[in-house]
Amino acid sequence: MGVSWTKEQQQVIELRNRNILVSAAAGSGKTAVLVERILTMIMDRAHPVDIDRLLIVTFTNAAAGEMKERIRNAIGKKLAEEPGNIHLQRQLTLVHHAQITTIHSFCRHVIGNYFHTIDLDPNFRIGDDGEMKLLRNDVVEELLEDFYAKVREDRRYLKFVESYATGKNDAGLADLIFTIYDFSMSYPWPLKWLEECRRAYEIEDVQGLEHAVWMRPLLENVGLLLEECEANVRQALEICRESDGPYMYEAALLDDLVTVQECQSAGTYVEYADAFCNLGAFSRLSAKKDAAVSEEKREQVKEIREQVKKYMKSLQEQYFYQSPEAMAEDIRESREQMEVLLGLAEEFHGRFAAKKRERNLLDFNDLEHMALEILVREEDGKAAPTDAAGQFADAFEEIMIDEYQDSNLVQEYILTSVSRRQRGVHNVFMVGDVKQSIYRFRLARPELFMEKYAAYTTEESLDQKVELHKNFRSRSQVLAGVNGIFRRIMAENLGNIRYDDAAALYPGASFPEGGGEDMDTEVLLLDLGAEEEAVEESGETAVELEARMIGQRIQELVGKTQVLDKATGKYRPAQYRDIVILLRTVSGWADTMAGILGNMGIPAYTGSRSGYFSAVEIQTVLALLKVVDNPEQDIPLTAVLHSPIVGVTDRELAQIRSCCAEGTFSEVCRKYAEEGEDEALKGKLKDFYEMLGDFRRRVPYTAMHELLWYILEKTGYGEYAAATPGGEQRRANLDMLAEKAMAYENTSYRGLFNFVRYIEQLRKYDVDYGEANILGEEEDTVRIMSIHKSKGLEFPIVFAAGMNKAFNRQDSRGKLALHPDYGIGCDFIDAELRIKAPTLLKKAIQRQLINDNLGEELRVLYVALTRAKEKLILTGAAKLENRMKKWRHFYGDTLPFGVRSEAGSYLDWVMPALLMQSQEQGFSETEAGMGIDISTPEASYAVRVLSIGDLAKEEALHQIKSRWTKETLLQWDTDCVYSEPMRIHLKAAFDAEYFWKDSMDIYGKITVSELKSMKQTADREGMYEVFTEPDVVPLLPKFVSEEQEAQGAAKGTIYHKFLENLDYSMGETVKDVGKQLARLCAEGKLTEKETEVIDVPKIVRFLRSPLGQRMKQAAAGGKLCREQQFVLGVHADEIRESWTGDDMVLVQGIIDAYFYEGDEIVLVDYKTDYVPEGGVSYLADKYGIQLEYYAQALERMTGKRVKERYIYSFWLQKVIPAGEYLTHV
Repeated sequence: MGVSWTKEQQQVIELRNRNILVSAAAGSGKTAVLVERILTMIMDRAHPVDIDRLLIVTFTNAAAGEMKERIRNAIGKKLAEEPGNIHLQRQLTLVHHAQITTIHSFCRHVIGNYFHTIDLDPNFRIGDDGEMKLLRNDVVEELLEDFYAKVREDRRYLKFVESYATGKNDAGLADLIFTIYDFSMSYPWPLKWLEECRRAYEIEDVQGLEHAVWMRPLLENVGLLLEECEANVRQALEICRESDGPYMYEAALLDDLVTVQECQSAGTYVEYADAFCNLGAFSRLSAKKDAAVSEEKREQVKEIREQVKKYMKSLQEQYFYQSPEAMAEDIRESREQMEVLLGLAEEFHGRFAAKKRERNLLDFNDLEHMALEILVREEDGKAAPTDAAGQFADAFEEIMIDEYQDSNLVQEYILTSVSRRQRGVHNVFMVGDVKQSIYRFRLARPELFMEKYAAYTTEESLDQKVELHKNFRSRSQVLAGVNGIFRRIMAENLGNIRYDDAAALYPGASFPEGGGEDMDTEVLLLDLGAEEEAVEESGETAVELEARMIGQRIQELVGKTQVLDKATGKYRPAQYRDIVILLRTVSGWADTMAGILGNMGIPAYTGSRSGYFSAVEIQTVLALLKVVDNPEQDIPLTAVLHSPIVGVTDRELAQIRSCCAEGTFSEVCRKYAEEGEDEALKGKLKDFYEMLGDFRRRVPYTAMHELLWYILEKTGYGEYAAATPGGEQRRANLDMLAEKAMAYENTSYRGLFNFVRYIEQLRKYDVDYGEANILGEEEDTVRIMSIHKSKGLEFPIVFAAGMNKAFNRQDSRGKLALHPDYGIGCDFIDAELRIKAPTLLKKAIQRQLINDNLGEELRVLYVALTRAKEKLILTGAAKLENRMKKWRHFYGDTLPFGVRSEAGSYLDWVMPALLMQSQEQGFSETEAGMGIDISTPEASYAVRVLSIGDLAKEEALHQIKSRWTKETLLQWDTDCVYSEPMRIHLKAAFDAEYFWKDSMDIYGKITVSELKSMKQTADREGMYEVFTEPDVVPLLPKFVSEEQEAQGAAKGTIYHKFLENLDYSMGETVKDVGKQLARLCAEGKLTEKETEVIDVPKIVRFLRSPLGQRMKQAAAGGKLCREQQFVLGVHADEIRESWTGDDMVLVQGIIDAYFYEGDEIVLVDYKTDYVPEGGVSYLADKYGIQLEYYAQALERMTGKRVKERYIYSFWLQKVIPAGEYLTHV
């Protein structure tokens, strides 16, 4: 039975010959619909389109690969139904080369075809992230060195240095240059953007101020707050006019209304400034007493008026604190310093580009800008497509853009240029959800989506939009809870879109009866203001206490709450793996929460992308590398001596230092090694310096990763780390460091000195890789992850935690305020008078940045809440008393703009939005603390406010229950017969003998790797036991996860993938192999990160080896086979002598490669393992049995004789003949 599409989905699939914008709500099945649209286009009987005539742009390489796989499978399935369909056969071939790709891969494709038009060497390489950080740091150091040489010659430079080059080094100034550079690169023409930023300071008078591009949004913001002030005053007047209202305040409020309206009547900045300049003190409220007046209403009016006064004072102090003329003069006076800074940024642009060209390096920004240079030219001051763009436009029938809300301006120009817009043809398809645009930090421009959303119509049109409202993920209770919150907090002026009926979520998923109890949205709040002494005495932080609260709720849910099992379609009790805790940021939160949950007996995994460089094993090895590079570094030397590598104790360190008061610590250590009194300590130091000398001698001729492995082997630190608690994680971290060393070897830098710098730059700029992932997806553990990481995922039970975490407003508080549309705002600085104050331009940009950030936070919150399938729980810890009073006083459909724009955390949005819906005036006592149930026709919420005392009671109750269960079992009378029939039944069951018991130990199916382990175990211990490692499954589903760093055994998988797709005809040089890697990356067969793992020189040596040459010759004649799967039937007693009878065991495996020479076969197996001393015999012994079974399988499958068997070790870079092991083959 086919898929049943909704009317809107069917529209998306079938509409043709127009520009289409699909606004796809969370969980609306947009990916499935997009794939179906592609399939219907290529399978259209009347007007079929070849798959390679579509340009399909996705957000990640993983998404592109998954989409290509889906399309390939669908074509294959259709072809099975119509085996003679030549068109489908053609599509199955074309799909491998189709442009289903990321924007960067497409840009690489453009550059690869038209590099000659921009004078680029075609053998360019994409720089490693760490390498680019290192290179640009080198460039800025040279730039600033040259700049300082000119300071005395130019007064402007000296003034700039006095104002901006503060501190002990150049780091602050370098960071400003980097910030401006990074920001400019999101603009299609970066240098043009810098020029526009310079012109923003060419304000000569007040008229220039009035017409500045940033003035309009500033005055709009002022107008919104004044509107709110007027509405508040009117609300206060209504309360005063109620029968028990404070009527005596009415006169003062009427004066307030006049004051606000006078300010509102202004239209220009000068008029606003005049109005606020004449703003006098607010009149005092009447002190008249009247017992008939409600005290509560009196206080309410006072609070409203105080809020109005606060807004008016804030506007005056922020934007109208001095005359317009003085404001314009401050900006004009700042021009000179900004010109110097922008000049440095421009110079950095040029030098950095030159350095990259010199090394034939590109970064991802370069890919976009070079593709733009190829595709777009300036014509009469406007962007126009080039001839190259026209050729791409000819090639593509339609441009499809996934996750369009995350596009930036550069990408918009690129993809528009290859469409047919210039010819009047509408052929761009865009799909996304602006409410899920959460990559502002990557300079995404959600307004591109919104501009089209406003311009396109739902009616038949050449520019048409389609809304996908239905959510096929979540229960109706979850969707109602989300809708109820966002209808009140998301609007055009904050969040880019009004959350109305068109934006709301509607249930499309079906859940069978028998579940769904207690699935209303919950809010759990821990009041840190209640029982403050108990909070302080506990010694726990707010994060730890919130984690305890979450843990207690998890204990209540697991094993009791019923969730729908996706695999079986039936309900089952919730497990830990059904639960996720989502955080705005994992830093400082995730590990703490995981620790608290672990102490409560709840398994939790953070999947953190930070913490790698702080892991003790990594710090120790990096310290040792620093000492190998330069033994005179005292701090790293002390760390190494104190580590298990050398084992010098605290007391011994003091003893070394005390023997000689003068000299560096490294000098004293060497002296003690020769002249010290303690023989044992002398021995430690002598052994260390002997080992250090060995390492240093190897540095000049040893590859970094090989040096690292050698150091780990010689020191024994790898084995030590693996043997300590958490050893599996520690070993994986060290493996990852070796792989980063391999990645470093592919950069343009060389040597240990630069590797240490490379790592330091990664640490400095937070290019942290997170600890190596050793967790499988099916592990029964609670996941803790960032909201960004969860995008595209779904979980039965979601805790949206940390609701009281303060918003990050760093980008609006720095020395500079940068905005893509309004330029760069700076402070007015007079170094001589020691005056520093933000210019009006900076204040305007800061306000816009705050609004933009808050809009982003709204969208991040939306993503978090829409991950839940069945149960949504929001949690936070805060001092609530005063805030609860403030949250209660809002009415209407949407929270006032001022309240939303002043929010400091998610809680400041969520709680007022919920309490607006409540008819209750306060909280009541519940079993678990104070609470309130909010129920409306739309949604129901359970809000609970707990104290630390409530947590303690719940914890004690849980312990009592656990103890009761244990004591009951311990006291159970096992001699008593409670049911005679049951006793007889159980006895018969236990006494019964299984008829096939001789076959119980025989495997039904076994892999060749397991056979290898069985033989090795038998040889080693005389026993047959199999120890197998479970496959490591990535924590995130492949389709939505970003490319992960290659780790541990994954290196072998990457090599096999590369060798499977290796084109032997493309040459044997380093450049040739590099081209192959680029090709495979462009085709989505390898990711960028995976290509970094491949050691190109080792591949070259393999290709040039006699075996490689034989394989090349075989490939040329079509006689080379790769990655051949097989299943072989073997009698059980051939595997184990103890396995008797006629049972057959299926042996399963994959043969890396084999080729025909004449009428015989040569078998090849690749190995990337680390090989200890005596490596040749080690590999032959370890893998000989494996190759014997491969040979047996080949001979049975082909009927040909396997004449030779070889192992090729990439570690040893040798061909190893495999010996004879099984006589019966």
